[in-house]
Amino acid sequence: MQLPQTFITGLAIFMVIVSFSITAGQVSAKGPSCCTQVSTKEITDPILSFAFQTGKPPCVPAVVFQTEKDFICSAPRPQWVRRIIKELRSLKLQAGRENRTTTASPMTTQL
Repeated sequence: MQLPQTFITGLAIFMVIVSFSITAGQVSAKGPSCCTQVSTKEITDPILSFAFQTGKPPCVPAVVFQTEKDFICSAPRPQWVRRIIKELRSLKLQAGRENRTTTASPMTTQL
């Protein structure tokens, strides 16, 4: 039985939204428990992931980026932060699409 393509696409979008909702406001167990100050300096190290932190005192509103070296608390409003979040979300969507695509194994011929 094949499911309609629109159902599969809708389910994939729903799963992405749910995964972002679950991680929003959470910081990894290895990361800071609370950002009390933020940086506006653009991050130059490769960024692996991010999470949003709400501004419940003593924490301040922040985007917590995980790099290969550390966790960095960044201000949520600078344009470069928004650009990085958009790029990371796009990459996550592409990865989800690639995982849904089924491909045949390469054929091998024995001599």
